[in-house]
Amino acid sequence: MFKLLRIQKSFFLSLVFIISIGCASTSEKKEPQTDEEFFNKAMELYKKNDHWQAAPTFTELRDKFPLSKYAVIAELRLADIHYFKAEYIEAIHFYEEFKRLHPSNPDVPYAILQLGMCHFKQIDLIDRDQTPAENAANYFYYLITHYPTSPFTGIAMGKYKICRERMFEHDFYIGSFYYKTKEYWAAKERFLEILPHYPYIREKDKVFFYLGNTYLQLNEEKKAKDTLLKLIEDFPQSEYRAEAKLLVGIPLEPEEKEQLKIKQKKKRFIIF
Repeated sequence: MFKLLRIQKSFFLSLVFIISIGCASTSEKKEPQTDEEFFNKAMELYKKNDHWQAAPTFTELRDKFPLSKYAVIAELRLADIHYFKAEYIEAIHFYEEFKRLHPSNPDVPYAILQLGMCHFKQIDLIDRDQTPAENAANYFYYLITHYPTSPFTGIAMGKYKICRERMFEHDFYIGSFYYKTKEYWAAKERFLEILPHYPYIREKDKVFFYLGNTYLQLNEEKKAKDTLLKLIEDFPQSEYRAEAKLLVGIPLEPEEKEQLKIKQKKKRFIIF
């Protein structure tokens, strides 16, 4: 009996000792002390997409070691965290600050790309305000022209094209709305603004088509004819070419007549 009690007591003491060792090791777990240790901890969390814990660690690193090389990287990663969380206003602030404070840093082109992306992510439908598209295009264009050899320039070029197309579609939408509501003078002004503003847009043919018809509605027949003839000459593959030829009195080719019939059947053409 006494022997059993001694065994139980010995086991209990051993268990207490093991638990106390474990608690001691936990309580004595080393917290980061140096800038490098803070950086490694923050990056470990960042790579795991644990942004909620990574952000305060990056912030502590930046605040405790403002002159460290890791503090500079921390500023950029904080901007990225806001971007990944779709907190674009905050992300823009951090990217702008990074660009302003470290103008010669090799990561500046990346920051500019991300500034463009913050606005790009906020682009709305074509019938809404396209200020985000314009802002994004400005950043992408700046990156393209100031850092042509950057590894991010190719991405910027693709995004810039999308922004310009969206801006074009928005302006054309407004012009066509004025036309459909018979506000022909306003429509004419909008179409005339579009043509020089988007010199490389492929769909300029439809602007010429609408502009020509707008001139017809305003009884400016010479301008209408000149505009439609330009469409016919400059855009031989345009879907509006056959209709433009009819409006100026040019006979259609057999294939054009067939194409026009198909278009009429599908009810896709606009009757003026």
